Amino acid sequence: MCEEKKINEMKEMQNNNSQNLNEIKENEEMNQNGLFEENKQLKEKIAELENQLKEIQNAARIIKATFENYKLDVDRQLKDASKSTALRIIKALIPILDDFKRAFKYYESDNDLEKFKLGVEKIYEKLLKTLENEGLRVIDATGKFDPFNHEAFEKEERDDVEEYTILEVIEDGYTFNGQVVKPTKVRVAVKPRKKAETSENMTENKQENEQ
Repeated sequence: MCEEKKINEMKEMQNNNSQNLNEIKENEEMNQNGLFEENKQLKEKIAELENQLKEIQNAARIIKATFENYKLDVDRQLKDASKSTALRIIKALIPILDDFKRAFKYYESDNDLEKFKLGVEKIYEKLLKTLENEGLRVIDATGKFDPFNHEAFEKEERDDVEEYTILEVIEDGYTFNGQVVKPTKVRVAVKPRKKAETSENMTENKQENEQ
């Protein structure tokens, strides 16, 4: 009986071991299937991301090419506009050149200096008007000196006017569409040095006395 019992126990152990082995094999197969499925999903995700990256790169190339073409178009338009503006101004100035030639011709024929002067003045007014139509303006030089619009070409000591008053315009200045292209050269008034030094000495002495 003991031997039979042992045999039965051994058989039972074998059966248990077989079951355990089968379970292990099943678990391994499940794990392998799970890893295979996970690996498959990762590969699919990588492929999808690679396709998206290619699409982004293609879009970036298209945008870059479009921008480069846009820049070329803008540069070409600016050059064309500049040429068109220059051509318009030249066409407007040609009649003024003709006026000068006519003035010189009339002066050679009658030598009337007064008429020649009046003719040149009219041509100057016509020239100025033509340039004003293009955006040129003469800078106002009345009143006080403005360093943004004026250049102090000469200084004159004066005590009868306020300091930095513009006394005379030496050369006209101009703006083009609001931008200064040439400041006005002017003569400005400054305080006389002797009086300025005396005033400074008096101020210093007054401060010393007060101390």
